[in-house]
Amino acid sequence: MAADCVADGDYLGEYSRFFAEFVARVNPDDQLPVKVSVYDVNESELVGEIINVTLQYLNRIYCPPSLQSYISRLVIQAIKSTCKKQPEICGLRQQEKTYAPLKLMQAVTNEVNEICRRYLDNSRLALLPPPSSTPQVTVGAIRNARRKMEDRHMILHDLNTMFNIQDDTIVDYYAVFDGHGGQDAAAYCATHLHQYLVESVHYPTDPERALRDAFLTTDAQFIAKSSMQKLNGGTTAVCALLINKKLYIAWVGDSMASLVSYGNVRQLVNPHRPTREDENERIRNMGGVVVQCMGVMRVNGFLSISRAIGDVPYKPYISGEPEIRCVTLDGNEDFLIIACDGLWDYVDQRTAALRVYRQVLQNPCELFHLI
Repeated sequence: MAADCVADGDYLGEYSRFFAEFVARVNPDDQLPVKVSVYDVNESELVGEIINVTLQYLNRIYCPPSLQSYISRLVIQAIKSTCKKQPEICGLRQQEKTYAPLKLMQAVTNEVNEICRRYLDNSRLALLPPPSSTPQVTVGAIRNARRKMEDRHMILHDLNTMFNIQDDTIVDYYAVFDGHGGQDAAAYCATHLHQYLVESVHYPTDPERALRDAFLTTDAQFIAKSSMQKLNGGTTAVCALLINKKLYIAWVGDSMASLVSYGNVRQLVNPHRPTREDENERIRNMGGVVVQCMGVMRVNGFLSISRAIGDVPYKPYISGEPEIRCVTLDGNEDFLIIACDGLWDYVDQRTAALRVYRQVLQNPCELFHLI
């Protein structure tokens, strides 16, 4: 992957400018500065919710990627402590043992405000870690004609710092979730799949098993939550985990990822559709059916994908178990494109790659790693 074009020599100056601008723009009277979850948050979901709110809030004003993971870690530690000592501040409902999302959001944003004010002090600023090398990332999302945006994405730089994992390896995480039947499943995955990844007993020693755990845990947790809080829908998922010279791709459904090197496009994902012979056989062996409906092969006559997170009415035929691929990188890769079928149904892989190259030629410092 290509390196950043931005010099890191004046990173403290960049940090100082961010903190000054962030604090200057804080509106203490804004009761809803970021989107909150539509569901009550239980203890096992707390870390994912904290990260989600923190990153939304920091990125209202562009936060340097190298600061995001460090500030998120500080916020996680502070909010966990508050939840133990003064849980009512975080919105704990004692009887239900869940946190009210609005109160939790307010506690998190208040903590972010306090941390950013603290680093206006130059003596504290100098204690911040220098930036690590992170791939450049560009994101695009279009709602089209739908009433609500059902897709989500997540970008996390330096997972080990964010989750306080004692490992010097830099781990970057990128994911795209294509929701259907509502936005609930995609929103839940974008908030929690990375959390369950890091919480797996196999992380960081065995990334493939950790990714499998993360998908299955996310699916199970969403199903359990659906029965209690009436969450709906399902989502495809494709996640990329970049660790040293290895790229791990995990997916369910028909969102895809392409790795491009010297103009050569390598498709890393074999989409989960009922037209795949092995998927068709799996569904039929479990007692499901695959039938043609409006010219498309569909599971039980409804879904055109054979694996997804969520889609509770169609379990177990719609599996949440991912396929995973590991690719060893040699340093000559140009970029990675991750996208849902909203792109791939209209733009083939080679055309997408050519468009990225065109953008790179127009501005060499904007090498796209995610679309």
